[in-house]
Amino acid sequence: TLGPDHPELATSLKNLVGLLVRQKNCQQALPLLERAAAIFQKTFGPDHEHTKDATASVPFLRRLCSASQAPPTTLSPTIPSAAALDRLQPGTRVIVQRLQARHELNGQAGRVEKFIDDKGRYNVRLEVESAKIISVKPHNLLQMVDNAELQNHEPPIAGTIINSRVEDDGTVQFALQFHGTPELTWVTRDKLRLPNRTLVKIIGLRTKPALNGSRATIDSWDDAAGRYVVSRSATEKIKLRPVNVTIMQ
Repeated sequence: TLGPDHPELATSLKNLVGLLVRQKNCQQALPLLERAAAIFQKTFGPDHEHTKDATASVPFLRRLCSASQAPPTTLSPTIPSAAALDRLQPGTRVIVQRLQARHELNGQAGRVEKFIDDKGRYNVRLEVESAKIISVKPHNLLQMVDNAELQNHEPPIAGTIINSRVEDDGTVQFALQFHGTPELTWVTRDKLRLPNRTLVKIIGLRTKPALNGSRATIDSWDDAAGRYVVSRSATEKIKLRPVNVTIMQ
């Protein structure tokens, strides 16, 4: 028999978690996933791939449990107006991150209600039972991007970007979660095809360096050119290679 801290037990627990999530029984799945993460942590240490994946899946499953208990919302993402192509739109789902004073809110999911110009903050309604509204700076939010497509995969597969992390070498990775499972696939931005209406930051441009750091909204994908068509304003559209855009986070 397997001991209480055997890694094969943790693997079995993760498989059971996937089954319970597909059955929409996340409340029963959550403690099993937390136990699996603790076993991996004790056996392999914090830097092992199994530990990182299980640990990163825990806050996602917590959000899933909270969302299943939260009151329904009628708010859905709006089509960006000409004057707001450089900001998150009302209804956009986001993850709270990197808060210092209110660190207990990190990892919580919510929806943008509006942007407060004079404060430079977003009002975000959390997807928890209380559904409280918090005021958050842009850099403390990660937009959850639905239908982000994993490139070089046959057949094509899409998921939701729900988390990000910075590796020791400075590389930013994004967590892609596929429907019906808490498992996360960590990928760099060059492995993703982002959907229309995603807010992005322009980076690494050499011909127009003044645009680096500015924000734009994806309009479409030009397959022939292998570039995104993005709008910075109602009158300014540019084409950018995937390497020159990153998700706002």
